[in-house]
Amino acid sequence: MDTYQITCPGCHGQFQGAPVLAGADVVCPSCRLQFKAPTLLTPIPAPDAASQVRGFAGKLVGHITHLAGEDGLEGFNVKQLFSEVFSRHTSQEVEDYFTVGTSRTTPGLDAVDPSWPRPWVFFRTFVGALLVYLGFLLAWNQFNNMNLIPGLIMVGSFAVPLAMLIFFFEINVRQNVSLYQVVRLTFAGGVLALVLTCVLYSVTDALNVQWLGALIPGLAEEPGKLLGLLLIVNSLRHRHILNGLLFGAAIGAGFAAFESAGYALRSGLQDSDTMMKHTIMIRGLLAPFGHIAWTAMCAAALWKVMGTARFQFSMLKDHRFLRIFAFAVALHALWDCSLDLPFYGKYLLLGLVAWIIILALIQDGLKQLRREKEAAAAAPPATAPVAAPNS
Repeated sequence: MDTYQITCPGCHGQFQGAPVLAGADVVCPSCRLQFKAPTLLTPIPAPDAASQVRGFAGKLVGHITHLAGEDGLEGFNVKQLFSEVFSRHTSQEVEDYFTVGTSRTTPGLDAVDPSWPRPWVFFRTFVGALLVYLGFLLAWNQFNNMNLIPGLIMVGSFAVPLAMLIFFFEINVRQNVSLYQVVRLTFAGGVLALVLTCVLYSVTDALNVQWLGALIPGLAEEPGKLLGLLLIVNSLRHRHILNGLLFGAAIGAGFAAFESAGYALRSGLQDSDTMMKHTIMIRGLLAPFGHIAWTAMCAAALWKVMGTARFQFSMLKDHRFLRIFAFAVALHALWDCSLDLPFYGKYLLLGLVAWIIILALIQDGLKQLRREKEAAAAAPPATAPVAAPNS
């Protein structure tokens, strides 16, 4: 049966009523006014399948963002986000895109657009890296020259993480982080995070906590990556949530690429070159849903807590950080557990949850920029000092 849209004559609020006869008594749920149903009632048709799916997706996103302590997504559109991917852009535009973030090339706050960004360079980066990898792969299949193995492993392991890193570079619409800083953090931070996680793994071995099972990787690797980030970056210059998101993605990309290279090398030495190529392909396809996403969301949450202050360990107890960090550890644990779904469904579902949180954090970062722009626009203009009269 159809429901009906009824307008209250008292508070003028609208509500949906069950099927009633015209002239029957109804009660407004807002003001509790009792009145007669109008003669003409506007039926509300039952939602179609597409509307039901959208409604379910909206509720799912709302539940996840609520558990993570974030606002629900507002005005987000996937098609709009990637609308520039296949648009025509010149090489000069690409060069200009990366010429930002220095003391001379960081735009003023008034020039920053805090609306949802439309990244596109990341896709060109992925295509370029993929072509280089395919070149190595074809050469290896043709000649079996061992000198090609290092390039095959490294290019294959870095292709997707590098593209995802450029994506987060584009998302940082404040444009106050240079490409040099991102590359430095990716390599130096990625290596440091690997070393620190090895140390934390040795601690878990010494404590004999193997009963924790799949929780151990999350409890060792997530703090290790975050500590590596804090040891390299604690500058008051980069205080925005979007900065933390980019820094976390850089650490996660370096960590994921080096780890994938290690797994690929092990597969090649212990099994065969077929397994090595399979490892590179699978870990590359799943890279956007693992370390990069987990570290990015944790770093963004921590940057949100830090604000304009320097890092203090007491900040790790803030619920705004703890909720996101708990999500990252839980997602990591589920990733490594024995539960599996066909067609890598487990990893895709876990990645979907992570990216819902990341999109909510991006939205949070854009709101932060809007507030700063509004505050700057409302601030009275600075007056020039009055020169003292000549005596």
